[in-house]
Amino acid sequence: MRTKIGVDGIDVLIEGGVPRGAAVLIAGEAGSGKSVLCMQFVLAGIRDGEPGVYATADHPNRVIEAASALGWDLRGAVDDGYARVIQIGEDSSLSAPGGASSAGQSGAGAIAAAVAEVHAERVAIDPPLLGGADTGAEAGEFVASLMRSTLRETHCTTLVTGQRLAGASGLTRLGVEEQIVDGIIDLGVTSDNGRRSRVLSVRSMHGTQTNLDDHAFAILAGRGLVVSDS
Repeated sequence: MRTKIGVDGIDVLIEGGVPRGAAVLIAGEAGSGKSVLCMQFVLAGIRDGEPGVYATADHPNRVIEAASALGWDLRGAVDDGYARVIQIGEDSSLSAPGGASSAGQSGAGAIAAAVAEVHAERVAIDPPLLGGADTGAEAGEFVASLMRSTLRETHCTTLVTGQRLAGASGLTRLGVEEQIVDGIIDLGVTSDNGRRSRVLSVRSMHGTQTNLDDHAFAILAGRGLVVSDS
């Protein structure tokens, strides 16, 4: 069984979608389209009768407004009970007893509660980072705990974002997300004679034949990610 991401050009690369119940890392630099892809994933599920949860480090209203700017009515989906947008941020993580590990459990508990509330089948996680420690062991422990607990408690098909610093080696600056997930989609930015463009590649996907070719894509109002050769 496969869960469609909702981007034709990506779904065709992964034999129709993500294996049901799998977790996929969406890696990339800031501004590469990670959050847009997560919104697209949740909204595509709603169209297919699969409610979703979007867990974000940002205020939920900002996510809803960003979706609106792209022409998507995420607020309507929330109001109608098909989606939840919840905040799992730095404040809650720092105040949770027991440090980063407990914060991960607490965040996962909030996600699990939202999943139960709307009977969600999809989860997108844009995880928080911990202030100045966002490249250290504390942040890595937090994100790893958040991901493992969420997967254990919800069994939903899940996308999780991981940020990479521009020009840095490795998939993400924490370096932990790729050790937990079942697949990796990498969003990048290339430059040719001063002209910058977005590209994506499927780095891995459990139980799926993939290639590592780059595919150009754009982000368009009303459509989100659009792969050029789809």
